[in-house]
Amino acid sequence: MRLGGSSNEGDNSYRLMNDDGNQGFDDRLGFIRKVYGIMCTQLTITAFMTLLPYLSEGFRLWIISHPGLALACAVLGLALSCGLFCIESLARKVPANYILMLFFTLCEAYTVTFVCAMVNDGLIVLQAAFMTAALSGGLTVYAVTTKRDFTMCGGLIWGIATVMIVFSLFSIFFGRTMSLIYCTLGVIVFAIYLVFDTQLIVGGEGRYAHLNEEDYILGAIILYLDIINIFLYIIEILIRLKND
Repeated sequence: MRLGGSSNEGDNSYRLMNDDGNQGFDDRLGFIRKVYGIMCTQLTITAFMTLLPYLSEGFRLWIISHPGLALACAVLGLALSCGLFCIESLARKVPANYILMLFFTLCEAYTVTFVCAMVNDGLIVLQAAFMTAALSGGLTVYAVTTKRDFTMCGGLIWGIATVMIVFSLFSIFFGRTMSLIYCTLGVIVFAIYLVFDTQLIVGGEGRYAHLNEEDYILGAIILYLDIINIFLYIIEILIRLKND
């Protein structure tokens, strides 16, 4: 992944508009379409797999009786994402990048499916899905239309994520109320991430940083992870509210 300021004159790959004017805009538009097309495919796969436990009780029972498989998928998904983000050639070389992205998506989708199977409440999952869709859509529109440049706040956002990790350790020892606060903060943090990542992908004049147009796989993955994490935190909030 390469980030760069839009004012960098030494490398046109960092800029939304290059010397060809409309050609630069067309390239960026094609990049955006590719990113969102891949992300929608990832979400479709995840949604389909999430439905399976509710269509077959036997399948649901099989999933929850094999938690080790879900853990293995989570670890493998993390390893694949690290590989794609850390090794530039993996993220950009076709068809290797698509193959790795597909395996990553299947791993993440299975992990989400395991969570939904454990929840075993179709109404909560459906509510969380609609709330996530509404929130993600609204945040995307805001990120594209606002004049506020969130790409300048990368360091601050990573700092917030670090605080969240520390807070999660404390929430383990302080009961349901603290856990509910933690989940609410989780939604807020990943909502901010979604705005930040959307602006990295859309780019535009005046943006401090944006993704290179060759990094469409990475763009799709970061958006996908933002949305999935929002979904999972909302599920946790709804479960805790129901239990209370």
